[in-house]
Amino acid sequence: MGCAAPHPFHWDDLRNCAVDRVIAREGVTLSKTGNGYELTFLNAVYEIDPAAERINEISPDPSRELTEMFQILLIQYLLAPIGSPIDGKDISEKDCPGGVTFFQGPHALYVRPIAKLYGRNPDAFEERGRDLNAVPVSHGDAAMRFFPFPEIPVTYVLWAADDEFPASVSVLFDSSITRWFELDMIFSLVWVVTERIVEGGQLGEGIA
Repeated sequence: MGCAAPHPFHWDDLRNCAVDRVIAREGVTLSKTGNGYELTFLNAVYEIDPAAERINEISPDPSRELTEMFQILLIQYLLAPIGSPIDGKDISEKDCPGGVTFFQGPHALYVRPIAKLYGRNPDAFEERGRDLNAVPVSHGDAAMRFFPFPEIPVTYVLWAADDEFPASVSVLFDSSITRWFELDMIFSLVWVVTERIVEGGQLGEGIA
């Protein structure tokens, strides 16, 4: 089910991209219906149809509304230079070239909803992460490594609230992220992953 749609030039770029180049990346196959591509994102599968200029969620929730930001992110992954293999080196957004300047103000990473929802319940954060096929890692009070795309890990580190400090969340990327995406797409990636993590939650229950 669609929401706002990507601009036609995004679709033009995808239609003009060689099919073999698109399906060379992990998590992408030709659609079973013959209408474009299938792509995994977290625990969901999507059909991207360049001819019809349409993206549909196949599973688990075909009725989910897909934001313009999310749809553009999927298209940009299909078009991105293949940045694999994973380097195995964690970096913050500020370690990306130009990141110190870019990721501030309106471009600060969108993570506060996670602190609000899970700030006093790290176990619930881990449980939600497992729902989305994330794996726990040893950082903070709870940390989950999500794979929005198979070769693009994104690690959310939660520091729980206590009587002295509020909850906080930071994000770590594999250093290969900059071979996949420009800074604006890294910002979008975190935004849509955060939205998926907190989907269905009641904001505010994590902070007293």
